Amino acid sequence: MTEAKSYQQMRTEFFENYRKIIVPALKRHELKRKSLLVFAVILVIICSIPGFYTIFVLFNNPHLDYEQKLDMVQYIVAFFGLGWLLWQTIKKSFEDGVKPSIMPVVCRCFGDLEWSQDIFYSEDFVQDSCLIPDFDKSKYDDIFEGSFKDVSIEIAEGRYTKGHGKNRTTVFDGVIIKLDMNKDFDGHTIIRPDSIFHGSPASYLEHTTLEDVVFEKKFDVFTNNEVEARYLITTSFMERLNKMQTAFKANDISCAFYDRWLLIAISTSKDLFSICSLVKPLEDSGQFFQMYEEIVSIIKLIDYFKLDQKIGL
Repeated sequence: MTEAKSYQQMRTEFFENYRKIIVPALKRHELKRKSLLVFAVILVIICSIPGFYTIFVLFNNPHLDYEQKLDMVQYIVAFFGLGWLLWQTIKKSFEDGVKPSIMPVVCRCFGDLEWSQDIFYSEDFVQDSCLIPDFDKSKYDDIFEGSFKDVSIEIAEGRYTKGHGKNRTTVFDGVIIKLDMNKDFDGHTIIRPDSIFHGSPASYLEHTTLEDVVFEKKFDVFTNNEVEARYLITTSFMERLNKMQTAFKANDISCAFYDRWLLIAISTSKDLFSICSLVKPLEDSGQFFQMYEEIVSIIKLIDYFKLDQKIGL
């Protein structure tokens, strides 16, 4: 077993790398950030002017009928929505240009961890695990792969959609975490947010009722091995899952025990691992240390669920 860095060592190394390597690298992009900020503000103002004018007309014209008012509300949403979309697009494009030179330095602080974009090699595995609803298209932002305490870990921030054109819907937006269980099991078990009709994610998985009433109100459990599911989903595991949802401020959380892996899907509207705010100087430490804490909180799941130990959860 390789010796893992302590959390204190990670923090110390991150502070050192931030001061000595990251800040000097970021300064090369600061002038571009300021230029893009001005450009983004101008675009938002251009989109906002017709939006505010439409609001003025809407509230100062008593002769408008219902259909006209509805159309104007849609115009207002479209104008401001376009402004927000343009801002986010400029920010994301800028971030994509900065991250390749920064993220490898960040990852070195965590030991055996590598960062990439676009390709998540476990996508088919996630789909086979029934962790999230069926999807036919995916887009990834940040992907981390490596190990901690000899436990393999993969983290993928992405969005999964299904359908085409106007019928395309988002089935999941958030973070997928894949962890080596370090325990032997044969069954397939899914934990999902509670639903009224308890619809199973797969024909061979049956809904199972657990004894914990509070947990049952929040989650549905589906499995093809009820005995094993009860062994895996202990009272302490239920408590950890509940606390984890609170800690990540997740909209929903699901997990799957599949082919010796624990997979966790954290649905959140928050853009995790973000470091390139247009309105703050690039070397602003707050956004970097927030990203650090987000990565550490996920790595800590290995300790949280005791995955480096040959014991029950």
